[in-house]
Amino acid sequence: MSSLLSAASRICIVVLVLGGFVVTFTQVIGIAIGDADTVIFGGTTLFAPVCVIAGLAGIFAFLRMYTEEGRADVTRDDIDTDEA
Repeated sequence: MSSLLSAASRICIVVLVLGGFVVTFTQVIGIAIGDADTVIFGGTTLFAPVCVIAGLAGIFAFLRMYTEEGRADVTRDDIDTDEA
């Protein structure tokens, strides 16, 4: 289960980054050609699914910590408790 959640999280992150580029460049193109509708389209219609994918990536990564393999990956030595 841990490997499935890890893979799903990684896939979502890749799609999130690609979606971010699409949203950004759609808005840049809209600004460059002076078309407000294109800028609005990039900021609303394209932005919503990218936010959902970002949320899914976070949920998958969070849930992975509650699997047996995920807990084994985080050991007590990995946690920095020293105060500066």
